[in-house]
Amino acid sequence: MKTPNYCVITIAKCNAAFMDKALDLTEGFKNEIERKANPISIRYGVMSTGQHAGTIAFFQNYFSLSDFEKSFAVYQAASDYQALFNSGNASVIMRNIVKYVDIPFEQKTTAEAKYLVLTRVSGKESMESEISAVAPIFLKGGALTYRLANVITGNNVGNQLLGVSYSSMTDIENVYDLLADDKTYKGLLNKVDVNMRNIIRLR
Repeated sequence: MKTPNYCVITIAKCNAAFMDKALDLTEGFKNEIERKANPISIRYGVMSTGQHAGTIAFFQNYFSLSDFEKSFAVYQAASDYQALFNSGNASVIMRNIVKYVDIPFEQKTTAEAKYLVLTRVSGKESMESEISAVAPIFLKGGALTYRLANVITGNNVGNQLLGVSYSSMTDIENVYDLLADDKTYKGLLNKVDVNMRNIIRLR
């Protein structure tokens, strides 16, 4: 499998009473993209915490932006996509493209990830060195995938985004317990401003 270079993140608000149907439709156009286009992987879920709690988050990983361009045409024409956003019950409120930074980590992409923790920061300098340094802590605590990215389009351009997936909430707790006493992590928090940390329950 190719290593993704880009992720397209789409956030859509949805009426709570329509959520089950919305997730079924999301699964439908996800499958259509996978059949007809060239994504490396696609995941989606519901934001459980933070500013956009209760929204649908849709993550598309690509090797190149030309691959995303092909996918965009596919899902814009998909009947499930049209049904979702023509229903009057859902609307896109945010779409970002992020470019991944190469961080050494043994990605466990075949394991079942049930949660994704997204942390977005602003700052004058990249947090690449610190994120690389604390990667073993995340691995020890149970993280499955661990990716740092630069936000290049949409809201919060210039911010950095850390996405970490887990198989359980217990593993999330383990990681943050381990980080609490780590000097590099403490130094990083003094270097950047955390402007978002959300947990997404993946489907």
